[in-house]
Amino acid sequence: MIVYYAAMSLDARISGPDHDLSFLKTLDAPNDYETFYVDVDSLILGARTWDFMVRHGSWPYAGKPSWIVTHAKTLAGLPGAEPVEPFAGDVADLVRLIGERGLKRTWLVGGGDLAGQFLAADLLDELILTIAPALIGVGTALVDGAFPPRRFRLAELRPFGEDGVRVRYERR
Repeated sequence: MIVYYAAMSLDARISGPDHDLSFLKTLDAPNDYETFYVDVDSLILGARTWDFMVRHGSWPYAGKPSWIVTHAKTLAGLPGAEPVEPFAGDVADLVRLIGERGLKRTWLVGGGDLAGQFLAADLLDELILTIAPALIGVGTALVDGAFPPRRFRLAELRPFGEDGVRVRYERR
């Protein structure tokens, strides 16, 4: 199962210019990331998300198998980032590889281009989205790319803090 868990602005941006995440400060609820994280057994990141982590010098996902989808031959180093593997190719092949390793619930960390690839291949099973009460105008979209319309079933809708919202959708 591939789960896209992300926070976004009202205009469906997961970051502003230069990966600015300051819009997340408008969410005044306790962060429940740890509750989500304990239920995933692997991660997938796009190359730009990896580069963001490298620039910030922090890897909070130690111990969980992670794949970086990239065409680069090598990955920039990041202390503590293990086990991490680069992957180039069709995302359907990556999902098969993850399944062959016995992993059941994989977090698609981002970003929008990679989410678009998973939607194009009809491989996103669940969306858990936290909507921050802010419009930022320019930045990375929640999803980007060419894919046919995909329909999801609303599984949960609840307030998140004073002005935010959490929605969870499952693939139909």
